[in-house]
Amino acid sequence: MKTIFISVLLSLMASMLCSQTLTIKISGIENTNGKLSLAFFTCEQEYKSEKPKISRSISKQNLQNGTITIEYRDIPQGRYGIAVLDDENQNGKMDYSFFVPVEGFGFSNYSQTGLSKPNYNNFCFTLGSNSKTIIIKMRYL
Repeated sequence: MKTIFISVLLSLMASMLCSQTLTIKISGIENTNGKLSLAFFTCEQEYKSEKPKISRSISKQNLQNGTITIEYRDIPQGRYGIAVLDDENQNGKMDYSFFVPVEGFGFSNYSQTGLSKPNYNNFCFTLGSNSKTIIIKMRYL
């Protein structure tokens, strides 16, 4: 009985740590081809090495007027920067033509204007115990 009580208590504590909702609203998506790949980076080093802590893929079936909204309840609290790739051909990477991206991309709460990648500190945010909404505007060149 004591073991069951401890197991239930630990489960409740774990669910409290991830009880917040992270809502991500992605706009400016040009078509329904392929999927969106989201990379959650927790530090500059992960971002520079392109090795995210968390990776997610989502279908574009629920796309409405170029916008899709996703909710995650399983992302642990912490500091994140999210990069999104509109992987239209589903090959798992950004495709280029003469060094220019041919697929869409976007970053959390950051409006990309140049051709170079932003610094991690420009698009990172903190996910605490409260729910949070992140806006990502896709860019196509």
